[in-house]
Amino acid sequence: MNILNLAFQVGISKKLKRSGWVEKNIKNPESVAEHAFRTIVLAMVLASSLNVDQAKLIKMAIIHDLGEISTGDLIVQRGKNLDLEARKKKEKIEKEAIKSILWEYEEEYYKLFNEMIERKTKEAIVFWEIDKLEMVIQAYEYQKEQKVDLSEFFITAESVIKNPLLKEALDDLKKKIS
Repeated sequence: MNILNLAFQVGISKKLKRSGWVEKNIKNPESVAEHAFRTIVLAMVLASSLNVDQAKLIKMAIIHDLGEISTGDLIVQRGKNLDLEARKKKEKIEKEAIKSILWEYEEEYYKLFNEMIERKTKEAIVFWEIDKLEMVIQAYEYQKEQKVDLSEFFITAESVIKNPLLKEALDDLKKKIS
């Protein structure tokens, strides 16, 4: 195992800024790693309340954006408009990146990444909802701090978040704006 190579590759995510925030001219936009961190914590804490496998959910949260080291943080959804072709292309490249980055553990994480992008298991569905909840929490924070309109991020989150517990959190967040 080449520990340093793995660490250097994963470290790229600390410098890679989230594209949605860059496009909106957010000052000091979060990195992919910063987004992943809060997503991981939410997954860890919420797993039992959501009645899903905690270890699997945490692993999904850890690996979900590692592929962006190769693709960059590509945007495939704006509001309710999802570009399925772009998402499939991005996911294909990210799968290869996961394979390359985590090659010694390829099978386990490759299967897990496939499960995530197929969006059929309870964990995968809930994971993407948590991912969007984290995104919209960040949008709220930027909106509050920088006085910018980030309503399209709320529309995106609303189109994905269906779980009652996560929907309640989203609704509570929207009330804070009003």
